[in-house]
Amino acid sequence: MCYKNMETKLSYRNEDDRCYGATGMTVAFIVMEGDELIAGVNLDSTPDSLIEYASDFFFTGNPGLSAKSAWNTILKHFNLSMAAAMANIMCRRTVLENGSIDKPTKQNLLDLMIEEGRSTCQLDDDETRRIFDKNYVYLTRVFTHRGVQGICHDFALTLKQRRHMTRFEILEALRALRML
Repeated sequence: MCYKNMETKLSYRNEDDRCYGATGMTVAFIVMEGDELIAGVNLDSTPDSLIEYASDFFFTGNPGLSAKSAWNTILKHFNLSMAAAMANIMCRRTVLENGSIDKPTKQNLLDLMIEEGRSTCQLDDDETRRIFDKNYVYLTRVFTHRGVQGICHDFALTLKQRRHMTRFEILEALRALRML
């Protein structure tokens, strides 16, 4: 999925902003139970490539799967991508800046997700909006939790020092999330 429109409106202001954006996306995959789809995180890659996805993330279909199973896989990956985009912004605004996402930014993100929902999953706008709202509420609770914020600060610092982390290193660094 391509988020170029969003990238120009929400570019990273500095290195810390970039670290917290990558942290948010990584945390989203963990809390949304999609960690098997991450291969790594690379702070030195382009903004749309910070997360290195496992090959299974790029589901191209499988003749052995039913149409329903294939659609469910595509929908799961869309949901994870949406959550990662939200979490990128939430972690930057909530954890790094101790603020929140402003209404225009939230609306821009929703508009982008509606467009992606149509093209990727053939979802109606209302269906995408329901998924968006559910993820937004859940991720707001995640990133406003003091324990999660501490884990995010530690992970962002580690990522800034290492620059690249593998899936195993990510899971090790974020294992405390599973205990909250």
